[in-house]
Amino acid sequence: MKKREIIKKIVSMLMIFALVVPIASQAYAADPTRGVEVNADHSKLDQAVQEAKDSGVDVPQEPTQDKGTASSNSEADAKLAEVKADYENQIQKIKAAKLDMDNYNAKKKEYDKLKKKYDEELAKYKIAKKKYDKELEEYNKAMEELEKKKKQDGYLSEAHPQLLTFKSEPQAYSSVRGKVYQSSEWLKELEYMGFSKDSDIYKAVKRHDGYANDEGAWRVYLEQGKPLKIIYSHLKNSTYNGKKIFKVEFTFTLKKNTSGKKRIPAILYYDPTTTINYSDLGANVEIDMEATFYDEDGKKIDMTGSLISFASLNRDNDNGVDRSEYVQGFNGRLIKITGSSIQERYDGRAISSIPSNEYKSHGSRYDYREWDTDTAPHKWYGAIVGRAEGETVRVTFGAMNRKAIWFAFNSDIKSYGVPIKPVEPTPPTAPEEPQKPETNVSYHYDVFYVKSQVEKKVTNANNQDINNKVVDTGSVVNFELKASDFPKHHEEIKSLVFTDTLPEYYKLDLEGTRANSPDYDVEYTEGTRLLKFTAKASLLEKINKDLTKDAKVPSPKITGKVTKEGTKYENKFKISINNNYDVESDPVRVFTPTKPVKNVFDSQNDQVSIDGQIVKAGQE
Repeated sequence: MKKREIIKKIVSMLMIFALVVPIASQAYAADPTRGVEVNADHSKLDQAVQEAKDSGVDVPQEPTQDKGTASSNSEADAKLAEVKADYENQIQKIKAAKLDMDNYNAKKKEYDKLKKKYDEELAKYKIAKKKYDKELEEYNKAMEELEKKKKQDGYLSEAHPQLLTFKSEPQAYSSVRGKVYQSSEWLKELEYMGFSKDSDIYKAVKRHDGYANDEGAWRVYLEQGKPLKIIYSHLKNSTYNGKKIFKVEFTFTLKKNTSGKKRIPAILYYDPTTTINYSDLGANVEIDMEATFYDEDGKKIDMTGSLISFASLNRDNDNGVDRSEYVQGFNGRLIKITGSSIQERYDGRAISSIPSNEYKSHGSRYDYREWDTDTAPHKWYGAIVGRAEGETVRVTFGAMNRKAIWFAFNSDIKSYGVPIKPVEPTPPTAPEEPQKPETNVSYHYDVFYVKSQVEKKVTNANNQDINNKVVDTGSVVNFELKASDFPKHHEEIKSLVFTDTLPEYYKLDLEGTRANSPDYDVEYTEGTRLLKFTAKASLLEKINKDLTKDAKVPSPKITGKVTKEGTKYENKFKISINNNYDVESDPVRVFTPTKPVKNVFDSQNDQVSIDGQIVKAGQE
């Protein structure tokens, strides 16, 4: 080896040594492209973290911060100083967080009491949520079924869910804002109006008087154009879209009365869902009704989407007399029940579309006994449904020549299969947990890198270094592909590949190369001269067996011969780790000598060779 080359290698080794010595007590791990990983001493930081944790402070560890790569001794010193300053700054913040813990603990005690209550409510919520999820599944199926069957008898012609539950309130408190009557005086007033005890009207109203006694109702008279309000409160069973209904107000106003009388008798039931019985006095009577619902806070409830039942709407033609019941002027939207006799006319009146829906003999599909009771199989036949809009529900109900009429305002719609839309329970609000001082404090380690090296060696058959040397044509030339060890705590090595494009006129001894490189699968492509060494599974297992220790990388060794005179054989290799990181070596080279040529010159001209020419006799 030349003196200059020896000096150059010594200087290079000293530079690497100078970088390593100042941090010789640190831990190392290799990065294939950036060099040796350096972790500065962080024992004081670890101590501060542990003391804070012992006091109850949660100090999460953040990802390690990359401080870059050093390529000289001065750069390494500067980065080490930067890391130490960063660690000291973290230590001070962690100690400050520890001092704040006492204040936090006082707040935490109060929070724990609230949290216990919250947990109890949460447990109830989870039960309710599970029930809701099941009901929602059943509801969705019911709505799909409703959509499929909307053209079948007894089903809504449009698929809508029910948001309102208002079917029974027998314990409601009720009060009438107007005059109420005892039985005797109520009936006496009817006589004063000109209806004797043996009249059909008196007998019909007498039946209503019996209902008032048996079922509970207020006896009133509705006067032409004068509103009468009844207020129901303390409702127990009614909800709108999951919200409890506490109160409902009904206002009745006699709008039309063709009997010539100024008022009509009526009973208002104690249960608002049973509503009203009245007499049309054998004429045509129309009553405006307003219904307003309130929640427990006294606020009006927007009833949009509620389905209101308008049912038991009878009609018959009795010797040319139209005896009918109907609704009109609904401020929502009427929805027909498929197959029902009740249809909405052009003027907004919902009435039987045939002259009689009471008797088959009069053209009805069913006799009234088959549909005009709550238990009748075809109760939808005399019904229609109203879909409410807004806070106040308005409707006008009327009758002609019926004498005794019952009108019920409730959610008990008569069509089939309409589901009540389930309401998702509201989860309890969790108490606000006091902010832990350590929420904003954390710690991290720092890392930087010192560049590592790869080296390619070229030797002869005696293992002597012949880099930049002249070797005999046909002699053995070996290439050794050297890589630094994988240091302790290195990442898992899943792939390790060396590639080397051999120089022209280098004749590879493939079998000898394989024998020299037992830890690798060796492949050679002669056309491109590409030689590839792939680490075997056994080698990778060995490298990764104990990540706390350094792992040596066996050097692949190439053997072959140089075959052409006067040729430079230059070569370098590349190592690829985990198919991600590549490092390329510096080239090495050897030379073969040029074949010597012996020239013959004429004594008369020593510049021109006469080698191979005919020489004359006596020529020198």
